[in-house]
Amino acid sequence: MSPSGGERPDHGSPRQPLLNARFRIEIEGLSGTGATEVVFPEARIVGLRGKARTVQYGSLTIRRGLTSSSDWYQWWDRARRSPAAARKDVSVIVMDSLRADAARWTFAKALPSAYSVSPLNALGSEPVIETLELSVGGMTIAFGPGIERASDSRS
Repeated sequence: MSPSGGERPDHGSPRQPLLNARFRIEIEGLSGTGATEVVFPEARIVGLRGKARTVQYGSLTIRRGLTSSSDWYQWWDRARRSPAAARKDVSVIVMDSLRADAARWTFAKALPSAYSVSPLNALGSEPVIETLELSVGGMTIAFGPGIERASDSRS
């Protein structure tokens, strides 16, 4: 409750929009993964009339400032070198103003499909950005206070 007795503007109200700047990502098996930007994939239902329907997913794109950590590159390199490279579950968690988890997208069986680093410029002062593009095999979403991992949907 606020001092005036009303609800807090960004906590406890399911109608209050969440801000896009309060988020974190978790990649199975990679500790301490952070990101500065997430571009969610499009999920499209496809199928012919009277036939089985399926969902096709676009790419999940994550970006972060380049550091001395090579975990994203190593994962991409393993995917490039081996058809049996490890697929990982990736979660994107949006938090409310009190930093409590408010929404969780879990992308199943993610595998790197592209890796890039931003251009360098001797006259600039911007951080170098590392980008990892992932193909995903499924998506689930969970909303609300106290969310943990969403139940897995692998289609």
